[in-house]
Amino acid sequence: MEFNKCYNLNCEEGLKLIRTESIDLVLTDPPYDVDFGGKQKALLTIRSFADGKKMDVYRNYIEYNCDYGYLARQFYRVLKDDIHCYLFAGHQQIDDWVVAMTKTGFKFVQLLNWERNKVRYDLTMGHKYLENKEQILFFQKGWKKLNLKSIKSSFKFDSAKTDGNEWHSCPRPYELLKMLMLNSSNESDVVLDCFAGSGEHLVTAMKLRRNFIGFELSKEFHKRIEQRIEFQKQQFNLIQYI
Repeated sequence: MEFNKCYNLNCEEGLKLIRTESIDLVLTDPPYDVDFGGKQKALLTIRSFADGKKMDVYRNYIEYNCDYGYLARQFYRVLKDDIHCYLFAGHQQIDDWVVAMTKTGFKFVQLLNWERNKVRYDLTMGHKYLENKEQILFFQKGWKKLNLKSIKSSFKFDSAKTDGNEWHSCPRPYELLKMLMLNSSNESDVVLDCFAGSGEHLVTAMKLRRNFIGFELSKEFHKRIEQRIEFQKQQFNLIQYI
């Protein structure tokens, strides 16, 4: 499978195409099992500041039910030894991921907490307190030290800025992804994101001179990701020319 591309594939099919022990870091954001088709219908339309049009998230969002066991086994297979794996997770998914990953052979190291400066959408429907933090599950295959020391397990980063990716409901902030990649990979390493979404993980890898492989099931999201990747390539060419 060619590096530095995002493939319009179901990740379960795409993972089969990756060579065993060829990935240096998994950093991905699996679906949170939010019910877009039910009571969250008011959230389906978001504003795209990139092109001034309204986009129907429900039309572009494709329902995906995680097979935790299968994904855990594939992550373990494609990762090299002594490597890190980060999974963004909703609170209701934590137990499922931990059981599946540790059963496969991963070590569950820590539950990391990202505190946001604002809440993008209110999903509580008035039944519970508003969430302003998200969990990141930190796993290891084998044993590997962080590249940077003395970083706390809870950290604050502003929510993702509007930079042309408002067509996606939950892009992750560059500074957060940058910290995780710098901690757990080196230049020229290969970063895997199985749920590319807004493409922010892949663009961050490019900016930090990492290789990447991405999968995105939605054709509309995949098209947008390819545009972002091409734009970033042009930026690199411009910098080299200057």
